[in-house]
Amino acid sequence: MTHAWTIKPDMAERLQSSFQGLEIVQHPADMIGHVDGVYIDDISAISLYPLLAKPFLEAGIPTFVNRPFATPLAKGQAMVDVAAKHGTALLTASTWEYTESVGDLRAKAADMTDIKGYVAHNSMSDYYSHGLHGVWYIHAILRDEIKKGRGKIRGAAYHTADWRKYNGLVIYEHDHPSHPYYGSLQLVSGADGQAYMRIFGDHQGDAEGKIPGRPGYFRYNTWNALQLVIQEMFETGKSPETGDELMEKLTMFLLPFYSILERDGAFVRREELGDWELPNPSPVLMRDGEPTDSAFQQPYTQAELEAVEHMLSP
Repeated sequence: MTHAWTIKPDMAERLQSSFQGLEIVQHPADMIGHVDGVYIDDISAISLYPLLAKPFLEAGIPTFVNRPFATPLAKGQAMVDVAAKHGTALLTASTWEYTESVGDLRAKAADMTDIKGYVAHNSMSDYYSHGLHGVWYIHAILRDEIKKGRGKIRGAAYHTADWRKYNGLVIYEHDHPSHPYYGSLQLVSGADGQAYMRIFGDHQGDAEGKIPGRPGYFRYNTWNALQLVIQEMFETGKSPETGDELMEKLTMFLLPFYSILERDGAFVRREELGDWELPNPSPVLMRDGEPTDSAFQQPYTQAELEAVEHMLSP
């Protein structure tokens, strides 16, 4: 890391204490011409991601946008469109998506003559901060199948007493040339494995795999995998995922949230999302001290977000 821009000065000081020689710039665009790639990473300001990413995408600088990419579909699409217009590599991803488990299950799914459905689980705290990992784990495994017409999301429901804590169950309906199929994502804590998925096929067999839960395996098989993918994108200027795939991932994340926040857990179709926007992590979304994730403990004020938006807007 050579350059950084932050909303709060204390974060700049923390970064400088961790990265020797780090230069703090006064405006994000001041980095252009000095960096080979950029991370947009501040979940407390996710509504501003399109504005933060825009100058880099326009300058052709490969850009990684941390989860969950955007608060409404329109803001995600805005980043995808700018990247496409300027031929810039753009990626948003979970640490789960480039694990050995995903590659193995994608290959097995490709050999399956039919997909009947699936069950999956993901270890999480709250849905906003970490439930997403399980959602995007499923998408990563089905990514090739979606291209073949057997996997695009049609709708979802989120059954839970409180999305701010584990336990809960997300139900997905997927498109298929001859029949819709359904999948379930159990959002748990303390399970034997970070994530798991079993795909049900016909009489020729099923496919299953998981991300191990042991710390050593976690570090080398999970964190390092995504870091290498991002590094390759920065070096080659090519994204491993298309804009359509990024938008499908965002849809899969937002639908269950819309279900639980607006429809009391009822099944909702993707067409219902419209221009609905997920709030930033803030006290508005907290209850009884939950979620406990740091994004909710140190949120930006509305005034801070508006000041940054004013600075970044043309």
